[in-house]
Amino acid sequence: MSEFEEVMHAAMRALENGEPVALATVVKSRGSTPRHAGARMIVYRDGRCVGTVGGATLEQKVIEDSLAVLSDGQSRLNNYVFSMREEDRSNSVGLCGGSVEVYIEKLNPDPALMIIGAGHIALPLARMAHELEMRVIVVDDRADYANKDRFPYAAEVHVVGYDSKTESLAPIPVAITSSTFVVVATWGWDAPALEQVLKQNPAYVGLVASKTKWRAISEMLKGRGISEEAISRVHAPVGLDLSAETPAEVALAIIAEILKVRKHATGKELKVN
Repeated sequence: MSEFEEVMHAAMRALENGEPVALATVVKSRGSTPRHAGARMIVYRDGRCVGTVGGATLEQKVIEDSLAVLSDGQSRLNNYVFSMREEDRSNSVGLCGGSVEVYIEKLNPDPALMIIGAGHIALPLARMAHELEMRVIVVDDRADYANKDRFPYAAEVHVVGYDSKTESLAPIPVAITSSTFVVVATWGWDAPALEQVLKQNPAYVGLVASKTKWRAISEMLKGRGISEEAISRVHAPVGLDLSAETPAEVALAIIAEILKVRKHATGKELKVN
């Protein structure tokens, strides 16, 4: 496998696992430099990297800048100088006498919608999410509800065990990441599902529930050791106010709120007076 293939395969594996990475590419080099145009490296959030853009001080500086890109999402085109002059020494990444331009960009995984609870609302919700090019994951404790025949648009369908006597839920076998949007709509195990979800790092958590039910569930979550800060992240009742009643209308209200969160939009009408 070539270096290029190794870097690209590592990037694809990270994205498939829901993990964003930074891609650093040498786009121009001048003079004597360790790597030339086309050299690539991906950087993970923990500072690990695959590939190289030159090693030593240059590479460490590119890793630092890549972590900044992962944090703020803003791509950068940086010029790194290898200077032998004393006055440039503090900003120099080496003594070769040349310079390189490195473009650093954030690669984000496709957003995923995890629907926990495969009832009536889940069906139109899965279809709408698929139309928005979201990766759909369905989770339920009932095999006759959670299956590919009912959810042909789902990339993954999982059946998990739930014990109603102990109110215990088996671990959801899918990592919930910062690109995962979660909607909980179970027939009675909302609290244990939310307990698992809120211990991870979802982009969004919505609960299909009335205000009264949400107050009861939030108290249950506190009793399970979930922090106030985590509980405050739950959108409950879920969705925008569309006076929705039917499963399709409720699903539309939910997917509209998810799109609002994804796009950092206001959700206001576009009408011009």
